Amino acid sequence: MRRSLIAVVVFAVCAVAYAELPAPEQAAIDRISAESLRANLSYLASDELEGRGTPSHGLDLAADYIAAQFQRAGLDSAAGGSYFQAANFDEATVNMEGFQLVLMSGGQGIKVSRDDVRVRSLAGLDLTSAPVLKLPGNGAIPPIAGKVVAGDERRYGTETFLNELQARKPALILIVGKTIDIPRRRDTFLDEADGNHAPVIRIRRSEAAALLSDGGDMAVTLHLAKPALKEAVLRNVAALLKGSDPALRNQYLLVTAHYDHLGKSPRGIFNGANDNASGTVSVIEIARALAALNPHPKRSILFMTVFGEEEGLLGSYYYAEHPLVPLKDTVANINLEQMGRTDEKSGKRILAFTFTGPSYSNLPEIVGSAAKAEGISTWKLKDADSYFDRSDNYAFALRGVVAHTIAVAAEYSDYHALGDKWEKIDYANMAKVDRGVAAGIVAIADNPEPPKWSNATAAAVYRDAGR
Repeated sequence: MRRSLIAVVVFAVCAVAYAELPAPEQAAIDRISAESLRANLSYLASDELEGRGTPSHGLDLAADYIAAQFQRAGLDSAAGGSYFQAANFDEATVNMEGFQLVLMSGGQGIKVSRDDVRVRSLAGLDLTSAPVLKLPGNGAIPPIAGKVVAGDERRYGTETFLNELQARKPALILIVGKTIDIPRRRDTFLDEADGNHAPVIRIRRSEAAALLSDGGDMAVTLHLAKPALKEAVLRNVAALLKGSDPALRNQYLLVTAHYDHLGKSPRGIFNGANDNASGTVSVIEIARALAALNPHPKRSILFMTVFGEEEGLLGSYYYAEHPLVPLKDTVANINLEQMGRTDEKSGKRILAFTFTGPSYSNLPEIVGSAAKAEGISTWKLKDADSYFDRSDNYAFALRGVVAHTIAVAAEYSDYHALGDKWEKIDYANMAKVDRGVAAGIVAIADNPEPPKWSNATAAAVYRDAGR
């Protein structure tokens, strides 16, 4: 799970009651096994996979293993006869040799040090006194296609607004904020090879930020060397459980988890057992259980594990740009994160899970009500709406799909640490919680009425995206 913040707005949704499942569906869900979860997770979080960094040999081993489990369960391949949605990325190593950046406005010039910037560009750049369009601090964004633009970090630094800017095809994006101590620069980054994204330079220099608010015209002089590029093929792993109802089978419920983690360092291997091998094996196990149903649930269910969440939701953003089934026919996304640990920072969490962004739609009520019949309750994460953009559900929500992340422990010891080992997972509890989640999945798949966004103010950007 990644870390960032958006606004919090509380909204109460109407409760939806669900009766106990029919016997065949209950029998299928009861097949979810703690032993099976342990077997899968102990492999995915083993040292052999070296932390499943993106990209890495360990990540490839994980993808192959997940696909084999989907095939063994009898699920259909979802990507044109394959279980893999392959994505071509460039792994770029930034070259700051000879870097120069000067901002000019109102007769003032500010030279920005290489230590005050973070760069994402697949190309070298050379500009001399190029005009810069200053973006407004609020209100509508003007036409920016083909232009160099500069915006305040407080508004445009979030993924939501950065995506909005990228969609408008500027030539270069400068995100400017006040001086801070920037952590040590990462020398490499990943970007979609054919994504045609504008270069982004984040500047943290108070004098540069002050230029945005003066009345003068801004210009930039820039030299940035071309990075070294290495091709990387990354894979989402996707399997389909076809729906049984003629009227609903061409609608889809998307069930996801990210299967990558942080890889390794000189200090050791970041095994990522809870984050997020636990969500990955939960997707596998729920898929295996529901595949045994005859007939299948009414709607089709696409089970998918995605790459590169820890690098910026790369796999989920890629899928949102290149969906295997139409997004307009995708009624919801349930994303599973950190399902195995019960030592939540706020207190022990047994037989319970929580939602991110619970005020944004009625999906939490639907799934929570169905899970309750399985003896699983929901707990309210403090500032739960502020977690909404921290995992892969966010990429789908930005396209209008009702999407939430479910977790057992949102904050826990060993988060992004070397101690996140498979031996610390509570497999018995995870199996029971997964049965509750599976009941919620069946409830959505079988209900003629799909989940809907709420009227919460903070949900408006996602609600409007689906129109």
